[in-house]
Amino acid sequence: MKTLQPLTPINKTLLDDFAACFKPVKKNYSRGEVIMRLDDDNKSVGILISGTAHLITTTFDGTKTIIDYFEQGSIFGRRFSPGTQTDPYTVIAKNRCTVWLVDYLKVITPCEKRCDKHIRLIDTMLLTMAQRAQLHVEVLGKRTIRGKLLSYFYYLSKARSARTFTLPLSLSDLADYISADRSAMMRELKKLNEEKILISHACKITILKIIPL
Repeated sequence: MKTLQPLTPINKTLLDDFAACFKPVKKNYSRGEVIMRLDDDNKSVGILISGTAHLITTTFDGTKTIIDYFEQGSIFGRRFSPGTQTDPYTVIAKNRCTVWLVDYLKVITPCEKRCDKHIRLIDTMLLTMAQRAQLHVEVLGKRTIRGKLLSYFYYLSKARSARTFTLPLSLSDLADYISADRSAMMRELKKLNEEKILISHACKITILKIIPL
């Protein structure tokens, strides 16, 4: 099984450097509020300072898919998650959020001092977005719901250096993230419990056994 590497975090030091270098605009959003629509007219980059948010797309028939989820330090924007013309992506606040917004061109253009922290910020941002995209591709690339669940759970276990962890998504949102029917996913979770591969209680997961995927 190919092992996904933990995401490179944008830590507090980098966030402080970001604020000093880019002078972002601070905005607050309530649960369910649209933070950003990733269309061609949007030239902003957002960094989530607090709360959680989801990157979603809804097809013409009303089917919602969670493309990504964002926690503190996550970066998002049109240039990082392009979406499509037919099914545009939207960043939605899952709960109360604080976001820093800055113009994309300001981010990619070296500042007057050409400081090392600016370059480090850009490198970290690009690396983090590449890792997030790889994670979702790897999970969705599994042919079965079981494979998708275990691939994602194994990743979270390694990222947290623990066999027991809490999912960053609700079970309904998890089904949307792995692109599976929720009822079918719950049946597979039940089987994984019965086979003693893992123990799940709501959003708390304990991995008992690592099996090949």
